[in-house]
Amino acid sequence: RMESVEDLVVVPGDRIGLSADIQAGPGCYVSGAQVYASSVGVVEVTEVQGNEKYKQAQVVRIQSRRAPVVPTTDSIVIAKVQSINARQAKVSILSVNDSPCHEPFPALIRVQDVRPVFTDSVQIIESFRPGDFVRAAVINLGDSRAYLLTTARDDLGVVFATREGVTMGIVDANTMQCPRTLASEPRKVALVA
Repeated sequence: RMESVEDLVVVPGDRIGLSADIQAGPGCYVSGAQVYASSVGVVEVTEVQGNEKYKQAQVVRIQSRRAPVVPTTDSIVIAKVQSINARQAKVSILSVNDSPCHEPFPALIRVQDVRPVFTDSVQIIESFRPGDFVRAAVINLGDSRAYLLTTARDDLGVVFATREGVTMGIVDANTMQCPRTLASEPRKVALVA
């Protein structure tokens, strides 16, 4: 029996349920036998009448009048990679401690903050790509232009990535793979339970 996911706040990569129980609608995708969120928001489940009745999940963006969510030191955030260079990844923070932000916050992941042990072999291009969604921790508030983030823990790193519009699957802590082409790409992957 499917547990209720209605009104659950989700971020990209969060598991919504089994594809046998629920179909993926807008803001969701299927990987293996699971339905996952591909955007930040609240899960809505609707019954759809086709040839037979089925349930469909969709992720709806939150419109709220609550106080704005602001990152603080040690907050866990979901951020989208905007651009990369040899020294850092520029990202936009979309959620803080599982609460969606009203507006994205600019942030940086420096090359020395990607892995627990920094060596000259750590490269941004082998860790993140523009468009990836990353689970990270706030190191500090940085300067007035951007927060500083880290992915230097096993549970931090890329949680959602695509290749040519296809959602990639996790192979291991350093690799994601396109299920259609079987092409592998290096990433600093978040290993979350």
